[in-house]
Amino acid sequence: MERNGAIYKDFEKLSAENISLKDRILGYQEKLHDLRNALKNSNALLEKAKSLHKEMVAEKDAVIKALANRVAHLEAIAAHDGTNTGVPTSATPIGKKKVIPNSRGNSGKKRGGQPGHPKHFLPRFCGSEVTEIVIHTPEGVCAACGGELKDSGETVSKDEYDVEIRTVKRRHEYRICRCAGCGAEARQPIPGNLKENNQYGGGVQALALSLMNTGNVAINKVRALISGMTDGAMTQSEGFITKLQGRAAMGLAAFVADLKTLLIQRPLVYWDDTVIMINTARACLRFYGDKSISFYAAHAHKDMESLEDDGILGLLTPETTAVHDHNRVNYNDKFCFRNLECNQHLQRDLQKNADDIRHAWSADLKKTISSTIHERKQMIAKGETRFPPECVEKFKEKVSLALSAGWEENKGSARNEAAKFERALLARIDKYRENYFIWVEDFSLPTTNNLSERGLRCVKTHMKVSGQFANVKTARYYATIKTYIETCRKNGINEMAALSRLCMGNPYTASEIFSP
Repeated sequence: MERNGAIYKDFEKLSAENISLKDRILGYQEKLHDLRNALKNSNALLEKAKSLHKEMVAEKDAVIKALANRVAHLEAIAAHDGTNTGVPTSATPIGKKKVIPNSRGNSGKKRGGQPGHPKHFLPRFCGSEVTEIVIHTPEGVCAACGGELKDSGETVSKDEYDVEIRTVKRRHEYRICRCAGCGAEARQPIPGNLKENNQYGGGVQALALSLMNTGNVAINKVRALISGMTDGAMTQSEGFITKLQGRAAMGLAAFVADLKTLLIQRPLVYWDDTVIMINTARACLRFYGDKSISFYAAHAHKDMESLEDDGILGLLTPETTAVHDHNRVNYNDKFCFRNLECNQHLQRDLQKNADDIRHAWSADLKKTISSTIHERKQMIAKGETRFPPECVEKFKEKVSLALSAGWEENKGSARNEAAKFERALLARIDKYRENYFIWVEDFSLPTTNNLSERGLRCVKTHMKVSGQFANVKTARYYATIKTYIETCRKNGINEMAALSRLCMGNPYTASEIFSP
């Protein structure tokens, strides 16, 4: 019994310990469960923290990339000059070296005369050419012994070219004759340029017009220059000089109409326009022409209505090639001429894109165009009229490959600020590639619109001096007179002679200039 009692006590003790262990195990299990939950929450927070960190890093990288693109874009804009945009060299910022585009290669020689090159001198006048002889006789006595100096009859002669402004006070007398039979009077008719009792002659009027329209001299400076040249004998009023411009332009109405008729019959017509200022507002001056004709027109607005007013583009036929900078108005349904795009502008756009976004395709295409133009010049110098067909096909293939590469490069830079310009450039070349590259198949066609560019430089200089035109009328006076001056100059007619005839009411006619 005692033994059983002891076993029972042990059993109770073990049972109690077992219950205690169970309670402790349950406590540990609860704590373990709590720890597991806490660990899961910690892992979730950690993953969330990792995800947030990853997002922040990606966002930071995107901002850095955007800022880097922005900096590169601004640096590219700061680097814009005449090689990659239409920025004139005169607009080069202070402190930056001017970039003057020049297609001529460096010969490696020093500037100026080369060793062994003969020096050039003005030739001596022949006897009949001499208009004035000035005698220089030594005065005093012999420097060696003090004896009397006598003329030996020998001379040392030196010739001199010079110019002299001489004031002429000319009087025209018209003799009155009477008929011996009936006594009726007769005399030569007095021309319109001599209607007053006294007036300025054609020479001085021509000088004033040349100073204003070719020299771009301000009206008050024209007055001062002519007064100075004539030692104060002629002091024209500024009102007279202003009216002179209008009278000269009105005297050219027939010339302008006849010249326009000739221009629209030409097989090749260059045209371009530029911004001018008229009474503080933006306006437009246009150039149309070729190697022998310069035709200018001024308008208050740059629009289709003003193009129609010019009456040139709308009258060109499909047989006419119009050379121009890229302007979609040239492809308007109202026009039917063949379009030829300027490749110099295209090359500047390609260089701008290469500088801005640094993609290889545009630099490669520019190089292809430049080398092909250079090769074309060499072939023209040898008397060739076109490339072999295989060369033409090879050029077209290079253009296509460059455009394909361009689209691929653009995809990787969609967020770059310069990518939009690049897409527009790619689309433009692709759409108008035939108009850009007709010259590859026909050597008679030009590669650039430089003739128009040169024709409009004069008005840019005029704007720098004058700032603006007072009104549309004065801008049109300028355009008309420039049409006359530049067309005469292109055909070998002296400007002063042409303007003198104009001021005397007898300007050169288009038929005189272009007579067979």
